[in-house]
Amino acid sequence: MTNSLRKTLGVLCAAAAVLSLAAGAAAQATQTTTTIPGKAKMTPTQVKGEVIYLQGDYLVAKIMPTGDYRLFHLPPGKTASIDGVVQPLNQVKIGTILTAYVTETEQSMVDRTVATLKGTVWYAAPTAVILTLENGENREYLVPKGMKFNVDGQMKEAMELKPGMKITATKITEAPRTEFSTTNVLLGTAPKK
Repeated sequence: MTNSLRKTLGVLCAAAAVLSLAAGAAAQATQTTTTIPGKAKMTPTQVKGEVIYLQGDYLVAKIMPTGDYRLFHLPPGKTASIDGVVQPLNQVKIGTILTAYVTETEQSMVDRTVATLKGTVWYAAPTAVILTLENGENREYLVPKGMKFNVDGQMKEAMELKPGMKITATKITEAPRTEFSTTNVLLGTAPKK
């Protein structure tokens, strides 16, 4: 085996060891996740149609004013207020005029995770810190540029840390997401006969 191949293998093994230590260390942190709601966007719509066919949990309506026919699958237990009386939607009379007031809500959310790690500095360099954790275990952490550590209320960079200092490190990650929901209210007028 050549010297350059040995050096390459040595560097790869060391890098793998550092990555495995850093990954295992994440399990030692105290972590909490909270969800922060953002602004909701609500879009109201109205659909009106005449019931022309009804069988089981399926309803066909002639949409007004376009005259298009649409098939609706009725959810179990869905009701409508027909002339002020609430009744199961799958029991309305043919010819009933239904108006659905539908509100679609788009809600932005952010899941914020705060991970806090406490330990005593065992060794520190500008890009890595070895901490003795509360359970007595030594763990190495790679330090991203600009990261600061809380030492007795003062924020310090990795190169300012000295063995024996008690530190607290906090990592905050945010994951945005969007939730969608739909609500509807059905009102109707029974056919006049």
